[in-house]
Amino acid sequence: MIALSWLREWEWRFSNLGEIESFLLAIFSIAVKGVSLYLTGEFIGYAILAAIIAATIAVVPHELAHRQSARRYGCYSRFTLNFTGFLATTIINLLPVFGLVFFSGYTLISCRFFSADRRVEGVTAAAGPATNLAIAILFYLGALLASNPLLSFFLFQISAFNSAVAFFNLLPFWVLDGLKIFRWNVGVWIALIAISLVLMFITGEI
Repeated sequence: MIALSWLREWEWRFSNLGEIESFLLAIFSIAVKGVSLYLTGEFIGYAILAAIIAATIAVVPHELAHRQSARRYGCYSRFTLNFTGFLATTIINLLPVFGLVFFSGYTLISCRFFSADRRVEGVTAAAGPATNLAIAILFYLGALLASNPLLSFFLFQISAFNSAVAFFNLLPFWVLDGLKIFRWNVGVWIALIAISLVLMFITGEI
């Protein structure tokens, strides 16, 4: 009973967080992946900073793309975070395993027609991972062209984080973007997840 009461209290606290606080905590839950993946190698001293920057660029544009896409259709939307999801993703991302980055937080969307209109739902869902893929491609090309090894390292990590976040969100189950996109347009889903897999392969995430 004490444990359930504690959990309910923290869920309530997280439900009342503002967007900025939710974004910061979501970034932290993803950035900890750098502890398990990047604390060895040539740039050990820059690993945590690289992970924080990469997580920020992976989370914020993704969720803002969802939010603005939904608002374009006249829906209320804001980024939010629940405590259980935050705790679970932080712990999982700390594990030194497969390069998949688990994602914490979601964009709350509220409008009468949203769930009934699969095109609107699908387009809004696709906006997030599509943004990640565009960022991943841009920064990967930047990493290839950069002459400074440290700059190349930072750009490469940003690309890798974005490709991993895109792939996770494109999985077609539960409440993830992938299921909504799949129900709307299978061809679009196949194209997006194929691009994410290629990017994860070339950045060493798989």
